[in-house]
This record gives sequence, C-alpha cells and structure tokens, in this order.
Amino acid sequence: MGVKNIISFFILLFSLFLNGQTIKENVIQYDSIISHEVQKKETLFSISKIYGISVEDLLEANPNIKIDKLKRKSILNIPLKKLVKITANNDVNEELDSILVITEKDNSLVSKKFKRKVLNVALLAPLKLNSIVLDSVDLTKKTLSELNLTTISINFLNGLKSTITELEKHGAKIDLSIYDTENSINKIKELKAQDFSSFDLVIGPFISRNFNEFTEDLDNLIVSPLVSNGIKLKNNVIQTISPDTLKRKSIYKIIDDRINEIEDQCAIIISDLNNISSANKLLEKFPNAEHLKIDNENLFVDPKITDSLMGTNKQNWVFLETSNSNVISSVTSMLSSQKNNKRKIKLYSTVSGENYENPNISLDKLGNISFTYPSNSKPNYNDSFKIFYDSYVDKFGNEPDRISVRARDLTMDLFLRILVYKRFENSFNHGETKYLQNKFNYVAGPNSILNRSFYVLEHDDLEVLDYNSKNED
Repeated sequence: MGVKNIISFFILLFSLFLNGQTIKENVIQYDSIISHEVQKKETLFSISKIYGISVEDLLEANPNIKIDKLKRKSILNIPLKKLVKITANNDVNEELDSILVITEKDNSLVSKKFKRKVLNVALLAPLKLNSIVLDSVDLTKKTLSELNLTTISINFLNGLKSTITELEKHGAKIDLSIYDTENSINKIKELKAQDFSSFDLVIGPFISRNFNEFTEDLDNLIVSPLVSNGIKLKNNVIQTISPDTLKRKSIYKIIDDRINEIEDQCAIIISDLNNISSANKLLEKFPNAEHLKIDNENLFVDPKITDSLMGTNKQNWVFLETSNSNVISSVTSMLSSQKNNKRKIKLYSTVSGENYENPNISLDKLGNISFTYPSNSKPNYNDSFKIFYDSYVDKFGNEPDRISVRARDLTMDLFLRILVYKRFENSFNHGETKYLQNKFNYVAGPNSILNRSFYVLEHDDLEVLDYNSKNED
C-alpha cells in the first residue's frame, strides 16, 4: 500500500476529515423575552436546558455577559418562542462573516470582520504511519495506544480540524496539507527539499530536534505548538509556549508580595536535581528554609522530616520544585494529611506543567493546601467548552484531551489573527486573547515571536482558579 493510500486509510479510519458543509444563516426573531435571575452554580448550559433554548440563543440575547462565569443574582434575558428563517449561502467569495474575539481591556466580546478569505496551512507531525499495521483493526488500536507521539499527533490534528470546521461556518477557507515527519531526521531532511513557500503558516514539527532541523533555511512563519525548551529562535519562529523564566518571575512576585503581608513564615523547599537553580533562588528569599533534595533513585520525602520542620499557629510555605507526577502525588497527599487547625500549610511551585492535572493527584488534597503554580492552560468546563466537547465527540468518537483543546485554541487564535488582521504581526496590538482553556498575547522579541500569556492557578477546595483574575475582582 502506497504512502498516499496509507494516509487516506488512516484519515478515514479516525474520521479526521469532514465533508464540505453548506453554510447557513439564521434570521431570528422572538415573540417575547423574560428575565431570569442567576442562581448559585448555574451555567449558561443549565439555564438553556430549563427554557428549552440553545446557549447560542442566550449569548445573542445577552451580548455583555462573560461566557466563562455567571455572577450570582445577575439578570439574563431569556428569549422565547423564536421564529427562524433559514437562508443558504454557499459562496465563500462573498464578504466574510464576523467572528467573536475576546479583548484584553475588558474581557468583552467584540465583532471583527475578516480581511482575508483563504489560509494555506501545513502541519508537520510525527504520525509515524509507516509503523502502523493496517491489516488488523485490533493491532492498529494496540499500536496507537503504545505510540505516544502518534496519539498526540492525532489528537492535535483533531483539534485543528475542529478549528477549521468552526471557521468555515463563518465563511473562511483553510487549505490544510499534512506531512508525516515519522519522528525521523532523515524524513525531515527529505521534507526540507520540498517547496513550502506558498504556506501562510507551517505548524510543527513537534519535537525540538526535528523543529530546529526543518526550520534552518525556512522563511515562512513557523509555529512551535507544544514545546519551547530547546527551540532555536529565529525572527520567523512563533514560540507559542511562554518561557519558564516568565512563569517563575510571576510566582516570585506573588511570593514577594505575600512575604510583605505575612512576616512570620516557616519555609520548606523540596526539589529534584533538575530544579536546583530555582531552589537556590528560593533560598535567597528564605535563607533559613530547609532544603530537601530528591534524587533520581529516591523519590520519597519522609513525612517525619516535614512534620518536624513545620511550625504551629503560623504559615508553613512549602515549595515543590519538580515536574515528576509521582513526587507531586505523594508530596501533596502527605502535606494535605499534615494540615490541621493549628498548622496552616500552603504549597507553591515555580515549575510550570500540566502534570498537576493528573488523575492520580487528588484535587481535594490540592485544594486543601491551596496549591499555587504557573500553567500553560486552565481547566475550564464552561458552556463554550461543552459545545466544543459535544461537537468533538460527535465528530471523532472520543473525548478531547488537553492536546486536542490546545490545538483548537492555538490554531483558532493563529488563524483568526491572520484572517482579521491580514498579517500575523499586525495583530500584536490587539492584546491578549482567551479561548476555551488557553490564552495568547504575542510580542515580537529580538529573536522570535513570543507568547507572553500563561496562567497562575490556585486550588481552592475543588475549584481551580485563575490567581490573577481572582485578585483583580
């Protein structure tokens, strides 16, 4: 079976590509509109079910509300008895529809017209199709479950396809070309010989080694979608993951502010060998702190030691400098059990990562110790996410994971910036944009285009809060 046939079969097997759809325009009128007072824990989704209308109806009737959080006792307009006139429009060459973009200034939704109609995009991902046995569905599923890079690539591609579907409903046309890098330097060199000059954006490769090899002589805008460490910076490289240095600075600033507020703290620093430098920085702030080092052979922290180091009737600040999920799970469980009425414990980390969003790590225990840390994304399951979730499951037959959501948010932002502002660099003055679980604010750095946006998350009971938004309210 040839490479083209393999790709075609692969795409068909996982329903990654959608058939063309007719774009429809709804002209909506309402016989009556009533008011609804928002109750505790109500969402747009739950309210829409009460009245038998859609979330889109609510958003249209209430253009000034924040879709990610409804304020208790706020009043919503509820449109009833709607009359819908449907007109078809298949000509994408007509003036393009507007799209909703969130602004930085007041976090409100504003309508922006598209200035471009078509984008030409390339995706380079380690699908590793040559290692998949196609003669048996069971063997194929087994292979995919074992090939982490392949499953990541599929999930990313699914998220990207979700973006294309959404934008095409607004009249945009995204031409996507997919290249399998096979996670091979030789394959990367082979792909480099092809002409990529016609692409508005090149997304990938995913791995820093492959990315650096491929981008060496490329002049297009090229996107590093999932990694920042190890990427060779160039003026045409879009670094979508904020650097660790920025994230650590934000946590240091929070710590400094709290030091000024609370004078008497008891500090404990727990770090692995990969994060000694951040541990040393914390020691500068807390010279009397105990530093517990974790090596690769011993991932265990003795609870008797932490128990003996903590004070009563004072703030005990523990800094956990590691990305090892096993260490995180054991330390957070231990600290949660050591907290009591006379012993206050708060956990911090300057290490960014989604390892804290792990099923083996209890949200209840993280909330009990008010864990604060930087993250590229924020768990968010609001009404907009539920709409995306249902659509994703319907198209692909499985739930979207963090990679799928990131792919959707990232590509939605990249494509919108070019569609709305014609050139990517023209969008920088727009400010910060927020989507389902990710946010972006690009600036032109000396060596690359850099996303400076990220979250500082704080656990409070079972909730995961945006620290900065919480403290601005």
